[in-house]
Amino acid sequence: FFQTAVEFQRSAMGVRGLQGFVARVCPDACKTVDLREMAEKHRTDHPDSPPVIVVDAMSCVRRWYTPESWVCGGQWREYLAILEDFINAFIAAGIKLVFYFDGVVEEKKREEWIKRRMKNTEEIATLFRFIKTHRKQPGREMFVLPSALPTFTRFALKSLGQKTVCTLQEADFEVAAYGLQHNCIGILGQDSDYLIYNTCPYFSIENLHLDRLVTVMYSREVLCHALGISLTHLPLFACLLGNDVVPESLLEGFWHKCLTTSPHRNNSYNRRTNILLSVANYISKIPCSYSSLKHLEEMLPLGSDKSLLYRGVNSYLLPGQQSPWIPPNVINCQMSSLQQQSALCQDKEIFQVTCFLKLTVSLFLKCQVGQIMGSSSCIGQQLGREMYFPCIICRLRSSCLFSNTLKPFLELLSVRSPSSLYWCLGLPQPKCGILYLALLKLMRFAQAHLSSLSRFLWMDPSLLHVDGTTQPGVTSRLAEGALNPTVRVADKGVKLCWSQYRPLSTRLVTGLHLHIEPLTTTLSVRPSNQSLIHQEVRLSNPCLSRSGTRMLCRRIMPSSFFEQLAKEQHIQSENHSIFNILSNGEIECSNSLEDDYDTEIPGQALIYRPARQHIYSILLESGKGGTYPLVKEWFVYFGNPLKQPELIQPVPPSVTGGTPNLKTLWLAKGPDVEKQRYSTFLACFHLQDEMEELQALEAPVAGFCCLLAYLMMQVSSLSLEDLNAFLALILCLKGKSAAQLTGLQLAQVDSRAVHLGAVLIRGLTTLLMANSACGFPFRMDDLMPWAVFDGKLFQEKYQQSHRGCSVEELLEGNVS
Repeated sequence: FFQTAVEFQRSAMGVRGLQGFVARVCPDACKTVDLREMAEKHRTDHPDSPPVIVVDAMSCVRRWYTPESWVCGGQWREYLAILEDFINAFIAAGIKLVFYFDGVVEEKKREEWIKRRMKNTEEIATLFRFIKTHRKQPGREMFVLPSALPTFTRFALKSLGQKTVCTLQEADFEVAAYGLQHNCIGILGQDSDYLIYNTCPYFSIENLHLDRLVTVMYSREVLCHALGISLTHLPLFACLLGNDVVPESLLEGFWHKCLTTSPHRNNSYNRRTNILLSVANYISKIPCSYSSLKHLEEMLPLGSDKSLLYRGVNSYLLPGQQSPWIPPNVINCQMSSLQQQSALCQDKEIFQVTCFLKLTVSLFLKCQVGQIMGSSSCIGQQLGREMYFPCIICRLRSSCLFSNTLKPFLELLSVRSPSSLYWCLGLPQPKCGILYLALLKLMRFAQAHLSSLSRFLWMDPSLLHVDGTTQPGVTSRLAEGALNPTVRVADKGVKLCWSQYRPLSTRLVTGLHLHIEPLTTTLSVRPSNQSLIHQEVRLSNPCLSRSGTRMLCRRIMPSSFFEQLAKEQHIQSENHSIFNILSNGEIECSNSLEDDYDTEIPGQALIYRPARQHIYSILLESGKGGTYPLVKEWFVYFGNPLKQPELIQPVPPSVTGGTPNLKTLWLAKGPDVEKQRYSTFLACFHLQDEMEELQALEAPVAGFCCLLAYLMMQVSSLSLEDLNAFLALILCLKGKSAAQLTGLQLAQVDSRAVHLGAVLIRGLTTLLMANSACGFPFRMDDLMPWAVFDGKLFQEKYQQSHRGCSVEELLEGNVS
């Protein structure tokens, strides 16, 4: 039953029933493989690249959480040890792991997310009824993930030294793309969509034997052979069965047609199996063309979105892939989005190619071509329009040369040989080899310096504005003008704006004596209704008018800089929730193990809402009159039907001197700033007056006490016995190992303690969000549950406290 439940949950994220179909009807597609042997073969075939497995972590957390106790709030130290053992098994085999986590709930999947939350609410209600009746944890068939398990798993893996990526869309696409682009030996997970993507092999986490590193590999080729279709049919096959894009409710009529005409219908199979076989039979007989797809779309019910099949097929195409079902001239929107958002996140090179980098590219290549063609210093004039890299300039001539569009730049960097430069640039073939070597030098420079530059190359594209069409040769004048010590900028909405530029001392790694290296600028702006702003950044988005000597500043949007910084931290799993708030003004929280019938304890969503409102005000800029944009909350709690998001008003915390801005909290340095970060963090929980006492404690204990004090203020039903149980937990946990906590046995389980444990764990995620917003006054590791919480130990202390045990017994004799 447990395996079926897991499969049911995961199938909602892929093609319903496909995983089970492969196991029952196509057993030859399930091949047992030894991952050690596959890694060794990879090393032989690719001696310069280590074997890598990309892990769909969200489909693995159920498998990873194997502690016997799961209902009491989580056995976090035991779980951390299990994750470490998992990693070490692959390290011993020389296999590198890369973990991907869902970072957002996409709007198109919100309805499905709500359905799952409602179903989980029913399951949790059944669970609490069992606990109240039997005063024990039920069997694994009723297993529910401990609250916030995926969130803390992400930080646990990062603390264990693993590469951990939090996505900008749901993870399956990015996992498949990473596996393909990085020549991974496979994907580890349990999601039937990995049978559809044309990517690296797909390994089962459910069938993994960690001690031997043996699992099942699902073969797309064998599956296609059994169905009588080809690999190119698989995306359409998935869409016609119903997936995340195409609802099953629209396909009933089509299925009926397939079932009545299929020669493969078998009465010994269930209806779903016959549907899979009949749909495969149907599409095997139609031409692989866009016109066939359009014909299928016309078969959808009247009033339905006729583009669903196209969008569904397109969603399975990875960067660089094409499909006969989609015209070749149609741009793969998902690939374009992936390139621009840098969601693949190669290590810390978050590939944010800004206008500055495009300037560097243009100047670099122009200089190279100028040397190749024997030009003088007036490169722009001598090259002329057609020789000035039409792949970049001609397509952008109608807008700003330094627009935020990455496609032309990426096209240039995608060349693989001198001959491809001939087709890309139109240069004489004898010159292409020299230029190709120059381009390689440029790419090495970008790879070497992108990490250090990325934090300083962010300005909103609306910040600087081009008045008119940029002409060839402008960038050479910009190179001269940029070294001018002062450039003044004026606009109607700006009273005064100037910028001091100075070149950095480091030359380009190419060795060329070009003064186009990164430039440091102190940008000073005084909007007509505000005070003077000074901001030292690296040069970004330099745009000129036709004269090449004047820049127009339209408006300053500092929030864009901080959104980009939060985005980088989000991708690298360094912050919690704040990027979604800054970028979309939206946040969600899944189910917690809360007893909806215990009316004395409010839902955790309501308990921590005042703290979240303070966090929102720190992150979001207030408008005229001090009003803030509303934040959309999708939080699960009793009484919330989730029909629409709740619109929450940010509320500034009570901070002496006012709330510091993000520039201070995130970028400034010094002891006074550290104090501001800490006090602002405490103000989110109404504890700013307790700063001196909390700072005297060890960081994990201080964070725990902050949370506990907040709970005592917010939940009036909490008793002295509850407080003593929490305090005994934090004081006794410090000296206990994972093995000792594993061996702890409970005579019974108290449902109220289960509820309080979940509330505390959700409080820790609120601490993480406040810590991220306030510039990290705490190390994130100090706010993790394995530092301050254990479910079974809390149950024991709760029951002891409510039985009236002495302080000595509660503290296990350690009363000092």
